[in-house]
Amino acid sequence: MRQAHIDERLSDYLEGKIDSRGVREITDHLAACPSCASLLEAMKEARETLAAWPELEPSPHLLRKLVAIPASTKTSWLRSFMDFLLRPSLQPVFAWATGLLVFISLLIFSPQGQSLQRNINRQIHRGYDKIGKLYAKAGSLTDELGSYKDTILGPLRTVGVLKKGEE
Repeated sequence: MRQAHIDERLSDYLEGKIDSRGVREITDHLAACPSCASLLEAMKEARETLAAWPELEPSPHLLRKLVAIPASTKTSWLRSFMDFLLRPSLQPVFAWATGLLVFISLLIFSPQGQSLQRNINRQIHRGYDKIGKLYAKAGSLTDELGSYKDTILGPLRTVGVLKKGEE
């Protein structure tokens, strides 16, 4: 008999809930398996120790409170949403969002924030101007190189580095 199967049945064996054939199988296994026998002895000791403890009765007041608890409590969607928002794992997100909102409100409503906005706008427009100038220079450079295209690519085709369609 498998040891895992015996482990599952030892409690029933100890309480006398197994038929005679099962008792014989378990007894034979216990005689051959010291680990199962020691497990049975530990279970007997635990049972004797627990039997020595007094059985306590709950007070009538506690019983009334337990009976008054509904079997299943339905929660509203608002309660579920609030429980979700109050999870400790969301606290760093809320702290970051609070800091961001404070920064944005200072940027919008304080005089220093308004001057900062003007400076940022100035820098952005300067960047756009520089990009426009670079784009214009790149266009003029490609126009200038276009006139030298045949001069540069002709020798490369002659040597065999470029073929006709690889320009």
